[in-house]
Amino acid sequence: MGTETGMSSSARSLTASGLTRSGVVALAVSLGINLLIVFVANAGGIAPQLEALNYGPVTFFTTLGVIGATVTYGLLARFSASPDRLFLIVAAIVLVLSLVPDFTVIPNQPGGSLFAGAILGLMHVTTAVVCVGVLTDRSAGQ
Repeated sequence: MGTETGMSSSARSLTASGLTRSGVVALAVSLGINLLIVFVANAGGIAPQLEALNYGPVTFFTTLGVIGATVTYGLLARFSASPDRLFLIVAAIVLVLSLVPDFTVIPNQPGGSLFAGAILGLMHVTTAVVCVGVLTDRSAGQ
């Protein structure tokens, strides 16, 4: 009992099935929003030759990011007394790092531009916000 008092309610209530369920929700919401962004970008003729702004790569990298976020949150919940706060910090750092190629590499790709990089950056922000919102504060719904 003494070790549990220092743990947050998030860490105590986290189960593998609950984490998996939250990860699936985060993935579904992130993919839905990001694929809608791709649809709008394609309909608007924004960077049609830019491979990174197509359904396949967006689906793959969104899925990879959400899985990484879910595993990271699970590890933080297991080993930290304040996983929500730490996850927010980690997510912010990863988000900033993920934006670097959007504004440095993407504009130099065939069909790329600074605007196309900003659209990809918007997808990174969307996924980060969804993951933080869905994975953290598990006690709020109890």
